[in-house]
Amino acid sequence: MKRQFCLPCFLELQKAGKHNIKRVGGRNQKITCWRCKRRRYGTDYEISRKVGAGRDT
Repeated sequence: MKRQFCLPCFLELQKAGKHNIKRVGGRNQKITCWRCKRRRYGTDYEISRKVGAGRDT
């Protein structure tokens, strides 16, 4: 699914490693971040859950 994230939130999600994240937007522009709800510079990202992420087996 497509979501808009600011750079700090994107870096946190990427560091956690639980999602596949791919940048689909062009350049950074003023957006309202989907995660922190702040008005910051960011862009569109395609995000999906990694298979088996977060499961203890």
